[in-house]
Amino acid sequence: MRVIVNEKLVTKRSTAARNATTIGLVLLVLTVILSFRPGYVLAAYGVLLISFVLLGWGAGRGARWLQEPRPDQRVAKALKGLDNKYQLYSFLLPAEQVLLCPTGLFVLLLKLTDGKIKCHGEKWHRKFTFWHIFLWLAEERLGNPSKRASAEAQKLRRFVTNRLPEADILIQPVIVFVDPKAELEVVEPTVPAMLLSELKAYLRDAKTALPQKTYQALTQLFNEQAI
Repeated sequence: MRVIVNEKLVTKRSTAARNATTIGLVLLVLTVILSFRPGYVLAAYGVLLISFVLLGWGAGRGARWLQEPRPDQRVAKALKGLDNKYQLYSFLLPAEQVLLCPTGLFVLLLKLTDGKIKCHGEKWHRKFTFWHIFLWLAEERLGNPSKRASAEAQKLRRFVTNRLPEADILIQPVIVFVDPKAELEVVEPTVPAMLLSELKAYLRDAKTALPQKTYQALTQLFNEQAI
């Protein structure tokens, strides 16, 4: 499989996560210093709050941008063995993860959420545990992956239509849970949702197909974004 990554964006976002964590730690130390000064106790609480926010934000972004393998790298590894007609574009197009292959054009929404997750139609629910209280700032929210994946696909559709108006292309959103600790229960989803371990078989079993001319036009268009 061919993988094309916007390394500049990855560096930018990983640096932001690292800086947020560093500043948060510095402010945490400052909180301790201020707490020993009677006239600065109230200020210490304010600094402590800011440090918690920065540390939580940095930890959450760090899970996606600093820890390796990153979610996109996990996908590339899971799809290893597919030929170079399968092309994964990461952070280069209006949708973050775009997979172009002979069986179609897919938008992959990668979720880091773990635990027991249920989807019924377009409704999503994650089983609450006491531990989630402590991870509230740091962990990724479940949200509504169906709506977000559809929105990502729509953004890519507008991008492609504006540049290839003659092409009638079906863009297929897919929700992929990349955390191995995720447990997924799906009933009649409006958008296909699966664990990362199921993605390769899903792509191979896809019944759709792209005309060769359309596949080549999309390859050229997407590759231009990587220059």
